[in-house]
Amino acid sequence: MSSKESREWHLTANGWVAGTLQHDSGRNPISLPDNKVLTCIYKETIVPDAMALSGYGEPDFNLSSDVSVIWRCSDHQLISELLDQFGSCPKRI
Repeated sequence: MSSKESREWHLTANGWVAGTLQHDSGRNPISLPDNKVLTCIYKETIVPDAMALSGYGEPDFNLSSDVSVIWRCSDHQLISELLDQFGSCPKRI
């Protein structure tokens, strides 16, 4: 059984703001910041390896992750400036 989780991140003039969290047991919606200029979603999937599924030996897990832009404002210059200042989308839940 795998675990799939995701977190929206919103870039604002004050930096990155954590948004809605999607996890195995449900969804934790968070209101969007009014001053967002870019929204990304960071996704993580954790899958047990064959050893973990067999019940023998020491279990291990494989983690895969990715970041996708799901919304951006029309001011590309502002987005670029804020990305330079605050860095890319956080890679964490």
